[in-house]
Amino acid sequence: MKKLTIIGVLVVFSLGTLFHFMYDWIPFFIFPMNESIFEHCKLVLFPFLIFYLCCLPFYKEDKSQLFSSFVSAILVTIAIIVTGYYTYSGILGYDVDAVNIILYYVAVLIGFLMIYKKKTFVSFSNSVVFLLIMIVLFSVFSFYPPSLSFFKG
Repeated sequence: MKKLTIIGVLVVFSLGTLFHFMYDWIPFFIFPMNESIFEHCKLVLFPFLIFYLCCLPFYKEDKSQLFSSFVSAILVTIAIIVTGYYTYSGILGYDVDAVNIILYYVAVLIGFLMIYKKKTFVSFSNSVVFLLIMIVLFSVFSFYPPSLSFFKG
C-alpha cells in the first residue's frame, strides 16, 4: 500500500498539472474550462479517479474500503482547496498563483494520507452515491454554471 500511495501522489500531481492546460488542446469536460475554483476542483476528482481505476488490479486488500477511502479523500481534498483558497484570498484581498499551487499539492498529500491510513467517513454504498452525485454535478455545472463567483473564471 505504501508504494501505491507514493505512486498515487506522483500520478495525481502529474495529471492535475497536465489537466490544468488540457482544455485548450482537447476540449473535454473533465479538464478545467476556465480559471474558476469549481473548475479547478476537477484537478482533484478526475486524476484521483483515474489513479483509483489504474491501481485497483494491484490492490490486494478490501476493495470496498479502498473505494470509500478514495471518495472520502476526494471530498476532503476538494474541501481543503476551497476552504484554503477562500480563507487566504479573503485575508489578502487577492489570490497568488504560487499559493494556489502549493495548496493543491498539500491537499492532495493529505488526501493520499487518508487513503494510506484507510480513513473514511462514509460507507461503501454512500461512497458510490457521493461519487455519482459529484460526477453528475461536475458534468452539469461545467456546461451550465450557476451565476456565483465560485463558478466564474
